[in-house]
Amino acid sequence: MTSTEAQKEALASLPQILFVLGKGGVGRSTVATALGLMLAERGERVLIMEWTVEESIAPWFGKASMDSERAGQWAWIPKPMEISPGLAVFNYRLREALRGYFVDHLGLETFYKRVIDGPHMQRLIEAAPGIAELLFIGQLWWMTNLAEAEAGMKFDRIVVDAPATGHGASLLDLPATLSTIGATGLLALEVQRVVGMIADPKLTGAIVVSLAEELAVEETIELVPRVTKDLGRAPLAAIVNRSVAGLISATRTGSLLEQLALSSEARAGLELVENDLRTRARFERELREHLTGRVDRGVFSLPEQLAVRGACTPRQTAEALSAVLARELGGGP
Repeated sequence: MTSTEAQKEALASLPQILFVLGKGGVGRSTVATALGLMLAERGERVLIMEWTVEESIAPWFGKASMDSERAGQWAWIPKPMEISPGLAVFNYRLREALRGYFVDHLGLETFYKRVIDGPHMQRLIEAAPGIAELLFIGQLWWMTNLAEAEAGMKFDRIVVDAPATGHGASLLDLPATLSTIGATGLLALEVQRVVGMIADPKLTGAIVVSLAEELAVEETIELVPRVTKDLGRAPLAAIVNRSVAGLISATRTGSLLEQLALSSEARAGLELVENDLRTRARFERELREHLTGRVDRGVFSLPEQLAVRGACTPRQTAEALSAVLARELGGGP
């Protein structure tokens, strides 16, 4: 088998649903978009599923935010927006999902208006453990099992741009949370579907994203064993976004500035930059050492965007990083 064939096989073996997890601000959306572009480049139809206050990926591709496009619309059946050939995006909103589920899916409009849509019930649903997450995962289940038959939509892969660490990880902890509810009837059926989907390694996998910064590294070190416990298997990979490992060593072997004729002020400023880069390289090295053997396909580095030639906009950055992900996740040279 050639290296190209091996890479194709490795990428084809990725789960149907990929959760992208990590601390706020580490670049989950960028990595999720790069993954989507990478898979679409292979000829797959890919959906990026977000759960955020304001959908942000579509504007990177010159499209209006899909939230503004669907303002005032209610539907149980998601209506993704295509942002690039083979790549679409959809943003989950709880209240819309509730109305769509009870009115469009179950046909219980009166029950929804008189019971579910009341302010007290809305607050209860938002506070109840697992309900919002169950509806989110339920839409994922529908997208992978019924969307083609019921709505003519088919996606080969779904990339979940999950909320920040605590909320995002709770999606994978859903089976344990729901076990405390004692669900019956339709809710029990939804729970059974969700538990089965998350437990199946061919259907669901996780990728953890970090930055080479102290707080992000600490949260990632805590997150990986939690994901392993919730899934019953290790995350597929850990990704260090904005890596400087290819630019500078974590160990000082002489200043980069020694050969430059600089004023003392300029040297002092650039030494701060150099020290910051070395600190980031050290945090990345520590993260790699800690996670070695704890993730399935390894710890990968996505280069600092400022060092990616030609990349400046979020879209260009994601396009450049998609090639790196194809090589890393595919086990290429």
